[in-house]
Amino acid sequence: MDAEGLILDEQVDEGLAVLNSLLYDEPGYGSLHNHLGWAYFYHTEDLVRAELHLKMAIQFDESFATPYLHLGMLYIKGHRYKEAIHCLQSGLTKADSNRVALLQNLAQAHELLGQWRKAIRTYKEALAATVAAYEADALMMGIKRCRRKRIVLMFRG
Repeated sequence: MDAEGLILDEQVDEGLAVLNSLLYDEPGYGSLHNHLGWAYFYHTEDLVRAELHLKMAIQFDESFATPYLHLGMLYIKGHRYKEAIHCLQSGLTKADSNRVALLQNLAQAHELLGQWRKAIRTYKEALAATVAAYEADALMMGIKRCRRKRIVLMFRG
């Protein structure tokens, strides 16, 4: 918690130092690797370390859903859409997963691959799983965007 607070207060190096020092005591703790992956992904430019720690989080605790979401987002950022789809689908099978976030990112990966129908279907599935207005609005925008892309790109010459 202290390390996360430091990172969120823009003391990233200090927070990472705390998390990395904990690895000596708990090298096989999935949640610790997830936090390291989260910190490297969202708060540094070190995507290689982020990926390594997120994969280790899954390796040490494959029932923990959170690293699947972060790793899927990392794959999307790296234009590795098929890997993202596989990772996000795996995350959906875990208990206590953030179903809406996983589905939304899965839909985005399909959209970025040009799989408009799959993307629309997945956005709709995410829409059915949320009650939050801001999430519903973003998901509806995703559906509309995919429909427009499908029509526009169908008729391009």
